[in-house]
Amino acid sequence: MKGYVEKIISEYPQMVREREHLKKQMEAQEFLSADELISAMSFSHPDGERVQSSDLSDKTARIALGYREKLERINEELIVPMQKRYAVLDNEISFLEDTICNLPEDLAYVMQELVLKGLTWEEVSQEMFISVTKLQKLRKAAIDNLIRTYQKRESEQIRILLS
Repeated sequence: MKGYVEKIISEYPQMVREREHLKKQMEAQEFLSADELISAMSFSHPDGERVQSSDLSDKTARIALGYREKLERINEELIVPMQKRYAVLDNEISFLEDTICNLPEDLAYVMQELVLKGLTWEEVSQEMFISVTKLQKLRKAAIDNLIRTYQKRESEQIRILLS
């Protein structure tokens, strides 16, 4: 579990960037509606008296209607994987941020500065007026707390799956 927590901490900035990128992609995604497809494929009937010698317009409309289901599947295939990845990232990021914020005060501050704000060891040690060695000890204690919280979450998930 320690390796997992360390991995999440080290990948936090990249996870946040990926989540924001996915959010922008999903917001910018333009989907073609079935109605737009049908109206684009259906020929409009001309005004005035004309004798229609074929049923081309009817065939085109039937084809367009047949594409409705296929179009919905295509649109779903584009967005669903992004939505799933976004949900996983958002859940993991939120859990880490909440867990860090719920650490004891001094440990929470250290982890917020190092992980969430991305400050260096030197910057945080100067800001807190402590040595880097003391900062390392605080970080280790914070990670131990995080490991216990992640273990509780994992146990709860297993219990739910098995019930």
